[in-house]
Parts: sequence; C-alpha cells; structure tokens
Amino acid sequence: MTRQKSKDTPEKLRDYLRSGTVKAGDRLPGERELADSLGIGRTALRPALEELEEQGFLRRLPQQGTYLVEIPPPAASGASIMFVAPFRGNDGPGAAAEAGWLYRVTSAFERTAKPAGADLVLVDQSPQANDPCSIKQIAHNAIDAGVQAAVLVHPLGTKEKIACALALLHDHNVHPVIVSARNYPGLASQVYFDSGWGSYLATRHLLTRGHRRIGYAGAPSGHEWMRERLIGYRQALAVAEIDGNDEWVWQADEGERMPEQEDGVFAFKKWLALPANNRPTALVAANDLVALGILAAAKAAGVAIPQELSLIGFDNDPEALMAGLTTIERPTEVLGEAIAQTVLERLAAGPHAATVTLRLRPVLIERATVGVVAMEETLD
Repeated sequence: MTRQKSKDTPEKLRDYLRSGTVKAGDRLPGERELADSLGIGRTALRPALEELEEQGFLRRLPQQGTYLVEIPPPAASGASIMFVAPFRGNDGPGAAAEAGWLYRVTSAFERTAKPAGADLVLVDQSPQANDPCSIKQIAHNAIDAGVQAAVLVHPLGTKEKIACALALLHDHNVHPVIVSARNYPGLASQVYFDSGWGSYLATRHLLTRGHRRIGYAGAPSGHEWMRERLIGYRQALAVAEIDGNDEWVWQADEGERMPEQEDGVFAFKKWLALPANNRPTALVAANDLVALGILAAAKAAGVAIPQELSLIGFDNDPEALMAGLTTIERPTEVLGEAIAQTVLERLAAGPHAATVTLRLRPVLIERATVGVVAMEETLD
C-alpha cells in the first residue's frame, strides 16, 4: 500500500471522519487499523488525532479508545476567504453593542476556519460607511485578490448595492455568503437567525405565564427582520387560538432607520392610552432598544414591571443584561461557527456549488421582567 506523506494526514483523517464510516459518538478503529486504512504510519497519525482532539472533534479516553464527538468541516488548505464587516460600527444607537457582537462572531469563525487550513482576509467596511458604493468596491477587491469565498456580515449599503456586490462575486466564481436580516434569494448562501421563531418563542413564553392580552412594540416597518418578528408574534397567538387585536400592535415609522429607545416610549404611550380593561398585560418588543425605552417610560409613569406589565426584548444586548430584561438571544458563537462550516462546505463542493440557506434558532434568556398573570386577569 502506498503511504501518503505525513503532511497529508490531517486532510486524510478529516475526509475519513466525514465519509460516514463512523458517526458522532462512535469509537474509532484502533490506531494501527486506522493508520492502515488511511495508508499512513502511526507516527504520522497521532499528531493528526491530537490536533482534532484539541479542536473538540475527537475525545481520547485512556484504556477505551478515541471517540468522534462531532464531524469536522472539510479541509480548506490554502483557501482564501475574505471576511467583511463594519467592525468599528457607526455613530447610531447600539453601535458599541454591534461592534462587540461582530468581534465575537469573527472570533468564532476563526476558531473553525483557521484549523481547517483557510487563510482569512479581514476587511473593515467602517471607514467607507458614508460611501454608498463601498460594498461594490469591496466585491471588486475580493475578485482582484483571487479569494475563493467572501463573507459579508451586516454589510453597509442599500439592499440594491449589496445585491449588486453579491452578484459580482457570484459571477466571478467567488462564493458569497451573506450574514444579514435582509434576504437575497439565489445570489448568495445565507446564514442568519430565524427572527420569526424568536418572537414566536417570546410570545409562547408569555402565554405559559398566563398572559392572553399580549401586545407587540415594533421598530421601523421597512426592516425585513421587523416584519418576520411581527409574523412570529401573530403566529404564536393564532396557535393559542387568540384573536389578534390591532390596537395591541404599535409600529414606528416606515423605512429602515435603526430603532431607538424613543420607539419604545412611543409604544408605551399607546399602551397607557388604552382603557385599563383592554391593555395588554405583556409586550413583546422588536428589540432590546425598544424594550429599554418601554422600561424607562414605565418607570417615569409609575408602572411596575413585571407586576403591572411584563416585557420581553430581543438581541440580548449588554444593556439588557444590566436592566434585568428577559430577552431573546442570538447565539453569537454558534453563528460564527455556522458561517465557517457553511463556507468550508461550499468550497469543498467546488466552484459552482449551489447556494444554501441556514436559519439558526434564537433562545430565550429569562430574567426579571416577566410575571405571572392572576387567574381572573386571563379570563375576558
């Protein structure tokens, strides 16, 4: 049997673990048998096993053997991936939280992509924040640099300009991956969160606490994620056979400006103006900024949270933690790892790989802003 050079061993081992011969949780063959099946020596195999163990894909137990914990992504030795994001943010509301979130996503991406052998080119779009064509120029730069894939995380620009950039990448065999609440069907692979599921989960949580009059405090209606979250809220009520009440849904203006705490203040005033017997006992907020505005307005009005009004936000920003806000969290590290897995899988599939869409499910973080409704309040 022809033996491979030791430098090929990590890739050969990854291919074996991805072949379906063993499944997650299975014990691998002994070192001698495994080395023979890969056509390598045991001396070359051991460092490859140790490397995958350090990365968390394998678990080696004394006297028991080696077990597959998780199937590793394909090897991408020498593949060049451009990773684009506005790392330094902008001056808008929540900019600091967004920048911190981007760094955590990128770090998780690196932890998966670099051990697979990929070379990363990080590009900060922040300096060109005011240039409406910057994302197109970045796409041209990626093409000129000869990268195999380009990841665009919350890119700045209009939807039309971003779609043009994705089309440029696609047409020049640079596989584009978009990480955005905006949808670009067919133009790029997309990895993001299921916003509709997040608000569905929040509404269901309130229902389990006895709430039946549940309102929704929205953000500017032009955002696709805003529309998805509103749909999820309405679906949860429909499943519970509760008729939606248009008086319990308050949206800010149209367009795609960033939400502000004032949007929450606006929603709270609408809530307070309703007759007491028709006010929602709980609100689902479109995001944490809106929820924080509601908290501030409720405090100013002497309305106790959660005794008089329960509240759930969305995003799990640092301010939400400090305020004790029950919220829906976008699992940051999971996102970064999923982006890397998607890119590596697409690269392994070849230059003409089809685009894929991956929607991750947010999770509920329960804190102090949701109370239980007294039985008599649930009966209308």
